[in-house]
Amino acid sequence: MRRGMKIRSVALWMTAILLTLASLCAPAVHAQKKTEKKKKETVQAQPAPKPQVDTSKLVWPSPPEVTRIKWLTQVSSQDDLTPPVPKKKKKASWMDRLAGVSIPEEVEKKPLALAKPFGVAADSKGRIYAADTGHGQVFVFDMEKKLVQVLPGKFTMPIAVAVDDADRVFVVDSKLRQVSVFSATWEVEAVFGAEKLERPVAVAVDNENRFLYVVDAKASRLAVFDADRFTFLRFVGKPSDPLDPAEGTFATPLGVAVDTDGNVFVSDTLNDRVQMFDADGGFVQTFGKQGVAPGTFMRAKGIAVDADGHVYVTDAEFSNVQVFDAEGRALAVFGTHGTDPGQFSLITGIFIDARNRILVADQWHARVQVFRYFTDEEAEAARKARGQSQAPGPGKEAKDSAPK
Repeated sequence: MRRGMKIRSVALWMTAILLTLASLCAPAVHAQKKTEKKKKETVQAQPAPKPQVDTSKLVWPSPPEVTRIKWLTQVSSQDDLTPPVPKKKKKASWMDRLAGVSIPEEVEKKPLALAKPFGVAADSKGRIYAADTGHGQVFVFDMEKKLVQVLPGKFTMPIAVAVDDADRVFVVDSKLRQVSVFSATWEVEAVFGAEKLERPVAVAVDNENRFLYVVDAKASRLAVFDADRFTFLRFVGKPSDPLDPAEGTFATPLGVAVDTDGNVFVSDTLNDRVQMFDADGGFVQTFGKQGVAPGTFMRAKGIAVDADGHVYVTDAEFSNVQVFDAEGRALAVFGTHGTDPGQFSLITGIFIDARNRILVADQWHARVQVFRYFTDEEAEAARKARGQSQAPGPGKEAKDSAPK
């Protein structure tokens, strides 16, 4: 009798131990199943990996033609200059796993990245400046030092940036209706223009004549300032008649560029054309019209001029860059709509620096894409090496690259 009671007592004691262990293990098992389910759902939610783009083949025109434009790189944050090193996840101990305790993942601090780049420029050191309306800051990408910085200024909506031959930086703030000037060491020198500007959106420097051109989209005209004294000089242009847009008038212009002779090119956006003026503000010529064929526009935005006088115009509707000669003849087109390198979505500003790099702001994908322009002299040398004759412009005839 006593022996039977003793056996039942031991059995009850063992049952109590097993129940206690089960209660301890249950959360761990539940947590493990939950984690495995989450991992499975995460894997299933991820899209199939996209094929890698061979950027070495991103050239225009296509081979066997001599390359005139080549894709180099793209920048958005510090990660583009110095790829981050993945951190090892801390492993949970066996006691933590038994008790169902999970180790919280360390939250990595993400580097400051572009949000809505619009205007772009570069200085003599090769640093790339991008005016970002999303963050209200001007990013500076130093490709040689592998460093991303922010211009130490207070802005509300910095939309355009230009750099003169002394590396002074001019930043246009569209909302504050003003231009801020920074020295080569990024110290504020002056703030001006508020009394003359309504909604400035673009800027360019004429280093030879020391003019600063500011595009005023709302007033549909150019404001010209002295680039050294920052005094107002004159207006160029006036609003167009919607039914009869005369030469020298504008309808919401969005871009401006200056060539080596001091000629000024303006993207007259709502008039679907580009207008050219001399250094005195006199009208010279116009080219382009609304359409879908090469040499026509639907939403022209940024504009730039290369070392050989070719004019580049970004079109947000076509998601590409069209190239013209000085007389306005269409020569080439590069870029299409998409997310890959060499493709754009909501293309905006463009600038060509002294190193023949073409900087293009891709606003929707929050990046600046960098291309290389091969000059007429470089192209001619390449043709001679191949035994070919000279071809016009930076590519094949534009009919081979019509907007899609």
